[in-house]
Amino acid sequence: MLKVGSEGLSEQELIAILLRTGTRGKNVFEVSEELYNRFDRSLRALSNAEIEEIAAVDGVGIAKATSLKAALELGKRLYQELSNARIALDKPASVFEYCHDMRFFEKEVLRVIIVDSKLSAVFHKDITHGTNNQTLFHPAEIFRTAVRSNATAIILVHNHPSGDPTPSEEDKRATQAINNAGEILGIRLIDHLIVGRESYYSFRAEGFLEVRSHGRREGRKDFESPKT
Repeated sequence: MLKVGSEGLSEQELIAILLRTGTRGKNVFEVSEELYNRFDRSLRALSNAEIEEIAAVDGVGIAKATSLKAALELGKRLYQELSNARIALDKPASVFEYCHDMRFFEKEVLRVIIVDSKLSAVFHKDITHGTNNQTLFHPAEIFRTAVRSNATAIILVHNHPSGDPTPSEEDKRATQAINNAGEILGIRLIDHLIVGRESYYSFRAEGFLEVRSHGRREGRKDFESPKT
């Protein structure tokens, strides 16, 4: 790395640096190659793997697996930080870009994004991890996060691992329930996006969630900032 820079190293060589040492009969590069092959030569698959799965590869173990998972998590957070600096969440497409990482989740996850009065992301929290085909919506947990942050507006995002962002009837019922609860609490649900592999569904853009304009309700392709 000192000689050619980190950009000049292969994925296997970068993994080898994190592993540091090999095992009896295999040097660190051979262990790295075996590990990379075990997860289909995919950083996405490696990132989604449990620590125990990584540790099970001969020559890795829990300590090395933990270091590797920590490095992958830092990579995700760096991407999010870089994205946050240039994305205002004022339209569904911006939210989709902000939650780009959710396209690759293998299980359904519900994300709550706390936004300020200018619809800039303050922070987000993944509060629900569902099964392969079902996300469990917990309104109490959603609004607990918002209340603790003194938020006046939130955006919800969850993914469909199938790649198809079409909402289910449960998605529609849950969205309406959360929207109604938000009106009572004074916390506006700006939008609820469903993230697919290459596209998304916006409840706001599709008219399921409506904004008030001059006494009437209408759908919007972008968002209005919440009142402060």
